[in-house]
Amino acid sequence: MKLWIKYVFAAIVGVLLGFYVFPASEGSYQNLQFAARIVLNVGQYALFPLVFFSMAYAAFQLRMDQRVLAVLGKSLIYVLATGVLLVGIGTISVFLLNPERIPIIIETEQVYSLPGFREMLTDILPDNLFHIFIHSGNFLFPLVLFSLFLGLNFSFDKFLSKPAVQLFDSLSRIFYHIGKFVNEILGIGIILLTSFFIVHLRLSEELELYSQLILLIGLLSALIILGIYPAILYFLTGRQNPYKYLYALIAPAVAAFFSGNSYFSLIPLTSHVKENLGVPRKIGAVSVPLFTVLSKAGTAMITSITFIVILKSYSSLGIGVGEVAWIMLFSFGVSLLTSSVPGLGVAAALTALCGAYGKGLETGFLIIYPILPLLSSFAVFLDVVTSGLGSLVISYSEENQKEIYAKDFI
Repeated sequence: MKLWIKYVFAAIVGVLLGFYVFPASEGSYQNLQFAARIVLNVGQYALFPLVFFSMAYAAFQLRMDQRVLAVLGKSLIYVLATGVLLVGIGTISVFLLNPERIPIIIETEQVYSLPGFREMLTDILPDNLFHIFIHSGNFLFPLVLFSLFLGLNFSFDKFLSKPAVQLFDSLSRIFYHIGKFVNEILGIGIILLTSFFIVHLRLSEELELYSQLILLIGLLSALIILGIYPAILYFLTGRQNPYKYLYALIAPAVAAFFSGNSYFSLIPLTSHVKENLGVPRKIGAVSVPLFTVLSKAGTAMITSITFIVILKSYSSLGIGVGEVAWIMLFSFGVSLLTSSVPGLGVAAALTALCGAYGKGLETGFLIIYPILPLLSSFAVFLDVVTSGLGSLVISYSEENQKEIYAKDFI
């Protein structure tokens, strides 16, 4: 059975259980929250070693082909282009469609904030390199940088480094195989994640207050995934059928939406990019982790839209051009830092945005607290699809993409 069928079926079962079996009570919520935490841990269990060994080996292969700068440069351009595109679409849409204000609700919940810049910098560049391997599983970027740096240095002496290259190649394949096993068992986990997702929504008070905001984000997500991205893909992939590539990413997209966690979605995304989109390991093993930590176009768009709605809810004054430009720039900039808080990207970005804006809006993000998980789901869904398609575009531009027929998709 195709993985996407398993994941979609699991999501449907989870929705039914969330609505009709699990009670909307605090006890049920706590139990499902714990179960969801275990599922997320299982999904990320082999992630860090897979990224470490695969990315180092892939970087070495790119170095041998003299394509390192080309792949990294195209990746950076893609990150910037998609971020600007989605933030622009979201900002324009929220002014054109003008969703209704959200009543000011007194909330006391605390939301995760981004780590300080100094803390993040010391995590990325610790005084002891081995600190990277004992760091918590919440920040992949330091490992990504070290893997890239290590792989590029495998080429200094091919004879001396050959045993290390062979070891990394072998371990990369082993952890990739473990990842395939994880993909197979995640169907059961997605049932629990979806049930927890539904029960959380049922427990959210006055959900109808956010209906227009949710509708706007849902419509924009559909427009981007089904309209804008296919149009761009059509021209960037030699006028091929773009919907074939969207079909290839259904499983990681489902995992992304119901987990709201980009790291949980990374192993399904890695296997689907390779075996459905035909992206070779030497490109996919570099581009997919790099996009996971940097390509946050969806997070930036959701942050920009939501902050404007928050601002309009607190003030009846118009928003000037300068403020709009600041919101767009800050939303995009802060989204690049959200990989340090997987699953909480939108929440942390909004917290930072409200704090930086000031003017009594420091805790303004609390009025959308009940729907933060839903906002995160849309953001990660867009981020994961953007990452997968980005790897495809780069591989195609490097003339290194293998055509996989839909009937052969995993």
